[in-house]
Amino acid sequence: MPRSAWKPGQSGNPKGRPKPDVDIAALAREHGPKCIEVVVKILGSDDEKLRLAAAIALLDRGFGRPKQEMDINSNSTIELHLVAARAISASLIEHQQTPVIETIESTSTDIPTE
Repeated sequence: MPRSAWKPGQSGNPKGRPKPDVDIAALAREHGPKCIEVVVKILGSDDEKLRLAAAIALLDRGFGRPKQEMDINSNSTIELHLVAARAISASLIEHQQTPVIETIESTSTDIPTE
């Protein structure tokens, strides 16, 4: 579709995104208090693994998960890979926003011809 298909300020989808048949988030919120009661009951279990899972679930939802920090100055291979993956992802996202025709034209000179 040509870029000039819509005038400035005109939406290509004026009706917006179609509404889902079922609002899963609303259903989950509706049953949330009952679920919390169940998890609180599990806190009294004799099984340590169940108690720990229940405690973590409640803490995560009540206070949010703890932030995970990375020290990029260490020699940890895993951390360096994560930093590199983040940089590559940003580069790929930026590259995807470049029109395909421009990308093909700019790379066609790099292809060796025999």
